[in-house]
Amino acid sequence: MSKAGRRCLRRLTFPSPGLYFVAAMKRVIPVLRPAGLLLAALVLAGPPAPAQIGAPVSEFPMRTFFTVRSAEPDASIPDAVREQFEKDDGSPLRSVVIDLNGDGRPEKVVLCGVPAQSGGYQWLVFDPAGGEGLGLVVGAIIFVGRETDGGYARLETYWRQGGDMSIVSRYAFSKGRYGRTGTRALSLWEASEYFRAKGALDLDRELVETGIKERQAPRPVPSPIP
Repeated sequence: MSKAGRRCLRRLTFPSPGLYFVAAMKRVIPVLRPAGLLLAALVLAGPPAPAQIGAPVSEFPMRTFFTVRSAEPDASIPDAVREQFEKDDGSPLRSVVIDLNGDGRPEKVVLCGVPAQSGGYQWLVFDPAGGEGLGLVVGAIIFVGRETDGGYARLETYWRQGGDMSIVSRYAFSKGRYGRTGTRALSLWEASEYFRAKGALDLDRELVETGIKERQAPRPVPSPIP
């Protein structure tokens, strides 16, 4: 280093321990600690720059959704289905009744009393008519799609893994069962963008069809003109 450079460094003062870069323009740029990075991102960054990678745009046409709030105790579910959960504690099973293939005979999405190994709620799609399970899905919110595979609606699930990370998975019906077709992890900001793309979700309207006009009371038929 030149004598001028050494004299410049002697004049520098550093307010706190950490890593610092000395820029070519002789300006000291601190490297933020992880907590500082998060604070800076939330307070200073504002909207993402065009080059910043954002959350994937939602491409999942939604028919309806439900959460654990909609699951009702269901003693009609055979105990044999418990074997299809990753783990089970023998507690009473609950289910959500919904027609996933449009045949007029609703399936049941059965909620297990303990979470999966990954931490999300376990749901088993169950066919009461055939008495068999149709695949396991994991999530806190289950979105039922308008698009289908093998006659059954596609499913998308969301759950908070912990900290600032959330998980979104998609499931499709193939060869008689639901299987996971993709999973992605979302940061705190990406999760916010994910739900903004979904639109407002009213938890009091679970299992209500979306994109359909509300049924109105029939208007009175006008009396014929004499």
